[in-house]
Amino acid sequence: MPPPYPPKAGTERETLVGYLDYCRAIMIDKASGLTGEQANTTLGPSNLTLINLVHHLAIVEHWWFHVFFAGNDPLDPWAPIWDDDPDWEFHHSHEYEPGEIIRRYEVEITRANAIIEATDDLEARSVKNRNGEHFSLRWILAHMLEETARHAGHADLIRESIDGETGDFRKT
Repeated sequence: MPPPYPPKAGTERETLVGYLDYCRAIMIDKASGLTGEQANTTLGPSNLTLINLVHHLAIVEHWWFHVFFAGNDPLDPWAPIWDDDPDWEFHHSHEYEPGEIIRRYEVEITRANAIIEATDDLEARSVKNRNGEHFSLRWILAHMLEETARHAGHADLIRESIDGETGDFRKT
Protein backbone atom coordinates (compact mmCIF):
# COMPACT_ATOMS: atom_id res chain seq x y z
CA MET A 1 0.00 0.00 0.00
CA PRO A 2 1.57 3.29 -1.03
CA PRO A 3 1.79 6.12 1.46
CA PRO A 4 -0.66 8.99 1.11
CA TYR A 5 0.19 11.30 -1.73
CA PRO A 6 1.80 14.53 -0.43
CA PRO A 7 -0.67 17.23 0.60
CA LYS A 8 -1.95 19.49 -2.16
CA ALA A 9 -2.23 22.45 0.22
CA GLY A 10 0.13 21.68 3.08
CA THR A 11 2.71 23.79 4.83
CA GLU A 12 6.20 23.97 3.41
CA ARG A 13 7.38 21.31 5.90
CA GLU A 14 4.40 19.02 5.20
CA THR A 15 4.99 19.31 1.47
CA LEU A 16 8.76 18.68 1.61
CA VAL A 17 8.51 15.78 4.05
CA GLY A 18 5.42 14.39 2.27
CA TYR A 19 7.18 14.26 -1.09
CA LEU A 20 10.37 12.88 0.47
CA ASP A 21 8.40 10.13 2.25
CA TYR A 22 6.56 9.35 -0.98
CA CYS A 23 9.82 9.00 -2.94
CA ARG A 24 11.36 6.93 -0.13
CA ALA A 25 8.40 4.55 -0.33
CA ILE A 26 8.83 4.27 -4.10
CA MET A 27 12.47 3.24 -3.62
CA ILE A 28 11.54 0.60 -1.04
CA ASP A 29 8.78 -0.73 -3.27
CA LYS A 30 11.01 -0.90 -6.34
CA ALA A 31 13.64 -2.94 -4.46
CA SER A 32 11.18 -5.23 -2.67
CA GLY A 33 10.01 -8.67 -3.74
CA LEU A 34 13.13 -9.53 -5.72
CA THR A 35 15.70 -12.27 -5.43
CA GLY A 36 19.27 -11.30 -4.58
CA GLU A 37 20.21 -11.81 -8.22
CA GLN A 38 17.40 -9.57 -9.43
CA ALA A 39 18.16 -6.88 -6.84
CA ASN A 40 21.76 -6.81 -8.09
CA THR A 41 20.86 -6.66 -11.80
CA THR A 42 22.41 -3.84 -13.82
CA LEU A 43 20.91 -2.16 -16.86
CA GLY A 44 23.03 -1.44 -19.92
CA PRO A 45 26.48 0.01 -19.34
CA SER A 46 25.64 1.31 -15.83
CA ASN A 47 26.78 -0.41 -12.65
CA LEU A 48 23.71 0.83 -10.76
CA THR A 49 21.42 -1.79 -9.24
CA LEU A 50 18.19 -1.41 -7.32
CA ILE A 51 19.81 -2.56 -4.13
CA ASN A 52 22.91 -0.37 -4.34
CA LEU A 53 20.66 2.63 -4.97
CA VAL A 54 18.73 1.82 -1.78
CA HIS A 55 22.01 1.26 0.07
CA HIS A 56 23.27 4.64 -1.17
CA LEU A 57 20.10 6.39 -0.04
CA ALA A 58 20.35 4.76 3.40
CA ILE A 59 23.86 6.10 3.88
CA VAL A 60 23.11 9.61 2.63
CA GLU A 61 20.03 9.81 4.90
CA HIS A 62 22.30 8.85 7.80
CA TRP A 63 25.02 11.35 6.96
CA TRP A 64 22.82 14.33 6.08
CA PHE A 65 20.39 14.08 8.99
CA HIS A 66 22.14 12.17 11.78
CA VAL A 67 25.73 13.33 11.24
CA PHE A 68 25.75 16.69 9.44
CA PHE A 69 22.48 18.19 10.66
CA ALA A 70 22.21 16.77 14.19
CA GLY A 71 25.98 16.67 14.78
CA ASN A 72 26.17 13.04 15.87
CA ASP A 73 29.01 10.67 15.16
CA PRO A 74 28.28 8.16 12.40
CA LEU A 75 26.91 4.85 13.62
CA ASP A 76 27.80 1.37 12.42
CA PRO A 77 27.71 0.16 9.75
CA TRP A 78 28.38 3.60 8.25
CA ALA A 79 31.20 4.85 10.52
CA PRO A 80 34.42 3.79 8.74
CA ILE A 81 33.31 3.26 5.18
CA TRP A 82 33.95 6.46 3.26
CA ASP A 83 37.53 6.79 4.47
CA ASP A 84 38.69 3.89 2.32
CA ASP A 85 36.12 3.90 -0.49
CA PRO A 86 33.87 6.90 -1.22
CA ASP A 87 31.54 4.62 -3.23
CA TRP A 88 31.49 1.81 -0.66
CA GLU A 89 27.71 1.34 -0.72
CA PHE A 90 27.75 0.82 -4.49
CA HIS A 91 30.69 -1.60 -4.38
CA HIS A 92 29.52 -3.76 -1.46
CA SER A 93 25.72 -3.98 -1.68
CA HIS A 94 25.92 -7.40 -3.32
CA GLU A 95 27.45 -8.76 -0.08
CA TYR A 96 24.16 -8.27 1.81
CA GLU A 97 20.69 -9.71 1.49
CA PRO A 98 18.37 -7.18 -0.19
CA GLY A 99 16.02 -7.31 2.81
CA GLU A 100 18.85 -6.27 5.14
CA ILE A 101 19.62 -3.21 3.01
CA ILE A 102 15.95 -2.27 2.80
CA ARG A 103 15.72 -2.56 6.61
CA ARG A 104 18.80 -0.31 6.96
CA TYR A 105 17.10 2.26 4.76
CA GLU A 106 13.90 2.07 6.81
CA VAL A 107 15.90 2.57 10.03
CA GLU A 108 17.58 5.66 8.57
CA ILE A 109 14.24 7.04 7.37
CA THR A 110 12.82 6.63 10.88
CA ARG A 111 15.91 8.26 12.42
CA ALA A 112 15.83 11.14 9.92
CA ASN A 113 12.10 11.74 10.41
CA ALA A 114 12.59 11.92 14.19
CA ILE A 115 15.27 14.59 13.70
CA ILE A 116 13.05 16.50 11.28
CA GLU A 117 10.08 16.29 13.65
CA ALA A 118 12.17 17.51 16.60
CA THR A 119 13.33 20.59 14.67
CA ASP A 120 10.82 23.44 14.68
CA ASP A 121 12.56 25.79 12.25
CA LEU A 122 13.35 24.91 8.64
CA GLU A 123 16.09 27.54 8.82
CA ALA A 124 17.86 25.63 11.62
CA ARG A 125 21.47 25.08 10.54
CA SER A 126 23.49 21.90 10.47
CA VAL A 127 25.90 21.36 13.37
CA LYS A 128 28.64 19.73 11.32
CA ASN A 129 29.65 21.06 7.99
CA ARG A 130 31.48 20.35 4.79
CA ASN A 131 34.19 22.78 3.82
CA GLY A 132 33.12 25.25 6.50
CA GLU A 133 29.53 25.54 5.25
CA HIS A 134 26.41 24.89 7.30
CA PHE A 135 23.15 23.82 5.68
CA SER A 136 19.59 24.67 6.69
CA LEU A 137 17.10 21.88 7.32
CA ARG A 138 15.13 23.31 4.37
CA TRP A 139 18.17 22.87 2.08
CA ILE A 140 18.82 19.31 3.34
CA LEU A 141 15.16 18.33 2.83
CA ALA A 142 15.16 19.76 -0.70
CA HIS A 143 18.47 18.04 -1.47
CA MET A 144 17.29 14.67 -0.14
CA LEU A 145 14.04 15.00 -2.09
CA GLU A 146 16.00 15.75 -5.28
CA GLU A 147 18.42 12.87 -4.72
CA THR A 148 15.74 10.35 -3.78
CA ALA A 149 13.52 11.34 -6.72
CA ARG A 150 16.46 11.11 -9.14
CA HIS A 151 17.30 7.62 -7.93
CA ALA A 152 13.61 6.63 -8.06
CA GLY A 153 13.80 7.38 -11.79
CA HIS A 154 16.82 5.09 -12.09
CA ALA A 155 14.91 2.47 -10.10
CA ASP A 156 11.94 2.70 -12.50
CA LEU A 157 14.12 1.75 -15.45
CA ILE A 158 15.97 -1.02 -13.64
CA ARG A 159 12.80 -2.61 -12.19
CA GLU A 160 11.03 -2.53 -15.54
CA SER A 161 14.01 -4.27 -17.16
CA ILE A 162 13.90 -7.03 -14.51
CA ASP A 163 10.23 -8.00 -14.48
CA GLY A 164 8.21 -5.46 -16.46
CA GLU A 165 6.81 -3.71 -13.34
CA THR A 166 6.06 -0.05 -14.01
CA GLY A 167 4.48 2.80 -12.09
CA ASP A 168 5.17 4.25 -8.68
CA PHE A 169 3.99 1.16 -6.80
CA ARG A 170 3.67 -2.46 -7.79
CA LYS A 171 0.15 -3.73 -8.30
CA THR A 172 0.62 -6.80 -6.10
